[in-house]
Amino acid sequence: MKNNSKVSIRSEQLYRAVWRWHFYAGLFVVPFLLILSLSGVLMLLSKPIEPLLHQNLLKVTPQEHPLTANTLLNKVSEQYPHSSVKLYIPPRDNTESAQFSLQAEHAGGHGGHNAPSTTVYINPYNAEILGTLDPTTSFYNWVKVLHSSLYMGDIGDTLLEIAAGLGVLMVLSGVYLAWPKDGWRSLVPRFSLISREDWRRLHRIIGLFVAIPLVFFLISGLAWTNVWGGKLVQPWSSLPRFEAPKNTESQQTVDHESMDHAAMGHTNMDLEAMDHTAMNHDSMNHTGMHHVPWVMEQTPMPESAANSGEFGLNAVNRIAAEQGFANYRVHFPQGEVGVWTISATTMAGDITNPLTERTLHLDRFNGEPLAEFKFADYPVMGKAMAAFIPLHQGDLGLWNLLLNLVLVAMVLFMIASGLVLWWKRRPKKQGKLGSPMAPPAISKLVGFAMIVVALCFPLSALALIAVIILDSLLISRVKRLQTAIK
Repeated sequence: MKNNSKVSIRSEQLYRAVWRWHFYAGLFVVPFLLILSLSGVLMLLSKPIEPLLHQNLLKVTPQEHPLTANTLLNKVSEQYPHSSVKLYIPPRDNTESAQFSLQAEHAGGHGGHNAPSTTVYINPYNAEILGTLDPTTSFYNWVKVLHSSLYMGDIGDTLLEIAAGLGVLMVLSGVYLAWPKDGWRSLVPRFSLISREDWRRLHRIIGLFVAIPLVFFLISGLAWTNVWGGKLVQPWSSLPRFEAPKNTESQQTVDHESMDHAAMGHTNMDLEAMDHTAMNHDSMNHTGMHHVPWVMEQTPMPESAANSGEFGLNAVNRIAAEQGFANYRVHFPQGEVGVWTISATTMAGDITNPLTERTLHLDRFNGEPLAEFKFADYPVMGKAMAAFIPLHQGDLGLWNLLLNLVLVAMVLFMIASGLVLWWKRRPKKQGKLGSPMAPPAISKLVGFAMIVVALCFPLSALALIAVIILDSLLISRVKRLQTAIK
């Protein structure tokens, strides 16, 4: 009996220690999780609504014979002589307009990397310019910046990265606390929501349901952060570096369907200004528009090998059709040895099935294929991200949008019910935080275990270490602070 009693006491102490750390993690995570959830809902809802607001740009009256892509390109280049054409999106059906993405000359970094862009909509039957949109001014992009950086740049990115890592720890500790130790009957919810126990039961059961999806949401979001995503995970998850032929005389026959520099989307000055510095695939992204799969962003671009002739947009479209591309986009060559790129990805919204993702690079001078990447070529982590990022964004169809809305509603309920539980448990009129109490030794042991797990997320681990140091050097020595957090 004594042994059973000791085990029960230790189990209760461990439970309270985990609860204490779960509580502290929630203090930091909940405000950010609330922002991410609400902004995520707005992004999910605005994505299908915004096209309805621009039907005058997106839709045209079908006619019998559409103009060639080169003809449309020449019209856009004439209309915007001081801009470079970076991207062409052909109409998906006979009722849609064609789109060209432009950047001001010398905009952004090398090759216009992540520079502001303007989308020009053009009627494919008569080359009438229907209008333009700046992707960065859309409501969706406004919310997206809030969702990704809190409008605080790298500081906001860092705060969200810390919150996401601690969020994973909060979920794992929450699963431990919610797991039924007295049988699953203890999870049967009471919907009266009168007592604290009623709220606690519902908090536990919904928490168990949403735990795995929430962890996946947090980790896929972490993939875009500067440190965990950009410095740690993405480099070893990217497609391997490949060697493409560089500037050697090609023996291939040059396609004589040529076009001048203006039709290529560049002016002479633009071509002369571009150097030969190697670029990665993320150079094809523009501010407010992600065109490149996460797994390919840090993969170097191939370079054109021939040194004479020009391969036109019409010829590129012909190759796309021959290669079986349906919905796709064409990225224009950037620099003197840049390449044509045909891509169909979920990230850009061309397709909804990540298994069919495909990117094909062509020599800018003769159209010779230089490199091709498919979903099957992605590393394991790259495949996981290619599959889950569109799921995260609700891009896989109506079912995906509705599922994400349900999951976000569950997360919002978890936030609200957690606050209700704290409010019902807090010390009344004492000005105390009301954190769960636990023996210091066990609490430190659990804290150490959380730091070990948090090493998977370095910034979150550093934040935990900073809290422990703060507690040891300040809070534990100031009685007023000790009293306030009890």
